[in-house]
Amino acid sequence: MFEELSKSQPDIAAQLSRQIESNTFTQVNLFGGSRYSLRMTSALESARVLSCKEEGLSSCRCASCRKFDLLTMPNLVIVSQRDHESVIETALASFVRLRSDFSRRFLIRTVRILLLQYHASLSGSSQSATQSANYDAASQVSDLLMELSEEKGEIAEKRAKALSQSLKTALKALLAASRKNTTISVNEVRALDEWINQTSMGEQKRFIIIESLEQTNASARNSLLKMLEEPPTDVYFFLISEYPNRIMQTILSRVRKYSFPPVREDRVNALLSPFFLGTERFATLESFFLQGGGLDLAKHDEVVQTLLDSIANHTYLSEERFSSLVDFVDEQGSYEYVLKTLLSFLGSSVAKGEITWQRASSLSDLISSSYSQATLFNQNKKLMLQALYLKLMEVA
Repeated sequence: MFEELSKSQPDIAAQLSRQIESNTFTQVNLFGGSRYSLRMTSALESARVLSCKEEGLSSCRCASCRKFDLLTMPNLVIVSQRDHESVIETALASFVRLRSDFSRRFLIRTVRILLLQYHASLSGSSQSATQSANYDAASQVSDLLMELSEEKGEIAEKRAKALSQSLKTALKALLAASRKNTTISVNEVRALDEWINQTSMGEQKRFIIIESLEQTNASARNSLLKMLEEPPTDVYFFLISEYPNRIMQTILSRVRKYSFPPVREDRVNALLSPFFLGTERFATLESFFLQGGGLDLAKHDEVVQTLLDSIANHTYLSEERFSSLVDFVDEQGSYEYVLKTLLSFLGSSVAKGEITWQRASSLSDLISSSYSQATLFNQNKKLMLQALYLKLMEVA
């Protein structure tokens, strides 16, 4: 079990295997670590192994594993707060370019991760008109995925483009909604509570994956806490967080924690080899998906270097030049990526002696604080970048 995961996150794979084989795997688990460190992949694979009727091998084709292959099982719910758009755009482009079984499976699974937050168990007793429309849109996308899964053999380029365009059109409303979504609401928690206490699922295990729990409001957290204290038999929770230390202590005391390190570059490119057959290389999975989603990484590097040169030399950019940079970042929706790249470039500048360690430390604190605010709160990123630049220029 966890044969594929062991190639990228061997320590995590070993922990999970050991605990499942020894029957010590807990019902409430926290997967902490940076983005694109395979936390969601690990949660999904854990659910598959726990549901498997055989030995949990990656090659298993039992009825349960076949459903998990394309994420069509009814006993899995995902409440996801992530960059769905870039990943889905990458999956669509890869499918049109490759038209292989691998790219088709990857596309279906990627879109279903988004769709599983429209699982019937989350709908509750009342919905707004927008929520109802989104559930209808999710149903339409699900039908298109079913059509895609029934394709046999090699898919012609024209057919692949048509399927891709249909999915793009159907996904527009859901992707727009995901950009505004934070994480699980109190109404969804209550609906989940009703679902996990039903008896109609028979002997099936049930799995609930929740991302960014630290962003929920107090009512949702407190309602969820009650479920986590004494989860029903065969109900498993996977909490995925980039900032586990921000989760309330009463929840942390009830979870088993797993710490996911960033995926090493050589393992990143081994994972991506089916997309390019080894012809391209990426430092991180994030850069691969951001580029696939339309982000111009080279242009962003230029923007970050321009900002860093200005800060290092205490020379303000002209109003016109700075405005054009801010507008570019705003249009690309890449504020968080710019800050992460700025931190990386800042480290290189210290190593070259261009900025003192003391000054770099102060700059780093300001950038990290702004990054945290950007990821946790739905603030105007354009104004945030303008304000941050002025603060950085004031650091002596």
